[in-house]
Amino acid sequence: MIMEVILPLLIAALVGTILGVVTGLIPGLHVNNVAIIMLSLSPIAVETLGGTGIDGSTVFLLVAGSIVATSMTHTFLDFIPSTFLGAPEAETALSVLPAHGMLLEGRGYSAVALSAVGSFGAVVVGILLLIPYRFLVNEPLNGYALLKEFMVWVLMGVCILMLVTETARLPYIPRRGDEGRLELERGPLSRTVGVAAAVCLFLLAGALGLAVLNLPVESPFGLPATVLFPTLSGLFGTSTLLESIRGGADVPKQYLEPPDMKTSEVVPSVAIGGVAGSVVGFLPGMSGGVATVVAMLFRKDPKPTSVILTLSAINTANSMFVLGALFLILRPRSGAAIVVNELISVSEWSRILPPSELSLLLICALIASCLGFFLTLFLGARLANLLPRVPYTKLAAGIIIFIAVSVFAFTGLIGLLVLLVSTSIGMLAPLIGIRRSHAMGVLLLPVIVMIW
Repeated sequence: MIMEVILPLLIAALVGTILGVVTGLIPGLHVNNVAIIMLSLSPIAVETLGGTGIDGSTVFLLVAGSIVATSMTHTFLDFIPSTFLGAPEAETALSVLPAHGMLLEGRGYSAVALSAVGSFGAVVVGILLLIPYRFLVNEPLNGYALLKEFMVWVLMGVCILMLVTETARLPYIPRRGDEGRLELERGPLSRTVGVAAAVCLFLLAGALGLAVLNLPVESPFGLPATVLFPTLSGLFGTSTLLESIRGGADVPKQYLEPPDMKTSEVVPSVAIGGVAGSVVGFLPGMSGGVATVVAMLFRKDPKPTSVILTLSAINTANSMFVLGALFLILRPRSGAAIVVNELISVSEWSRILPPSELSLLLICALIASCLGFFLTLFLGARLANLLPRVPYTKLAAGIIIFIAVSVFAFTGLIGLLVLLVSTSIGMLAPLIGIRRSHAMGVLLLPVIVMIW
């Protein structure tokens, strides 16, 4: 069976790769939306390819392969708009912060290259972990049931650890300055005040998440709508761009030099990201953004390069292991996996080697990952050359307008209101002087409430 469909499978992977480039580069357009469209078009594919001797079940498998390839390519390419446009998704939200800093240092291409390395490294880690996960998740160890039982306590512990490790020492003692103006100065409780501010930002972002994640947003143009687009774009995108404009930042010349990577930094970052992303792939309601918060707590004083490598590895590993979860626990953990489950007959992975359907889908994932790696470097270099030619203040303002227009196109007036509120909350962290990553409470708190 495998040899008979290799050439059609290669074509399916190429189609999926092209679609993944489109979804990855256009903020607001997600793989799930493309997967649903492909599901609706699959009967036409069966009718079209029926004359070539390919039976209907094989055609559905090829469509599923294209969806898997789209999903994998998307995880490579979606870092480009996060870096150059400040328009993140849930999986890339935290990447905006270090990537934007590298962009302003002339190393935007290096950030994109680091992301490509992290994503491809996660594919390697995923291949190495796949068969061990077969025994860890199901019989004989049954790790999935155990992890699911204690996940709410793990997440609560992560939130507490993230908050108490806030290092900002904020002034809180009022005094009169030289010109008689009221000022604040630090005192013995400055660190406690910093942690308290982090808790407030976390709860505020969490309240935003609880309030908006179930909002009935609808596109005025019939486009696929998700409220996460305006929420995360405001918290981590437009707020970062406004802060750069306020600080008078300018984009310097971008250097197309490969990033300075040390094996001692790359291997732990990719390994931690790969493991974290693989675990999240099995859990309901979890996202790569949540996994990033968890993973970064295991790194002491993480550098921007480590954050980007880890986050990119999580993003890609999560996409790969959502596919693994479909065959191991028979649970689709993403919109794309739901569509794949509709297209093919999924049999439980009970032996040592994976079922033939999973093997074929993994071939599509590998092809798409290889192509996605080089496409990310190619397109990242082109954008890095183009960006410095535009004055940054005008560019940032233009990107904000572009995000606002995209939000309206995908989510309507309600989305614009969410974007305004989330941008205001996102501006609080730099104004106060604490880590913006505490705004990930927008996802963490709703997930905890949902699991509880």
